[in-house]
Amino acid sequence: MTDNLKIEIGGSAEDMGRRFIDAWHRAERGEIAPATHGLTFENWDAFVATLSPARIALLRQLAADGPAPSINALAAALGRPYRRVHDDVTALHAAGLVERTGRTVSLAVSTVSAHLDLNAA
Repeated sequence: MTDNLKIEIGGSAEDMGRRFIDAWHRAERGEIAPATHGLTFENWDAFVATLSPARIALLRQLAADGPAPSINALAAALGRPYRRVHDDVTALHAAGLVERTGRTVSLAVSTVSAHLDLNAA
């Protein structure tokens, strides 16, 4: 599990490229910083599509109860249909927010911090 995931909302591909180049130059100078885990969304709509209220509730359920033995058990705990929870787990897994080990579903991160660029979003 990762301690913290940093989410960037908004900003351009140039901004992302600049962050990468800055990190590269720091590494060349020997300024090795601890690894960070990040997720960038092009805009607010893309962020909300991935982290809907139902998906945030799913993450909170996993944080409160620990790993779910299966998607079926997670759906029952959330009081939601299996298919919807399965779709949410698939999307959250693709975003790096949950892990799947066999049938077990668990959090991939312990905290998430987000930065919203209002000029770009």
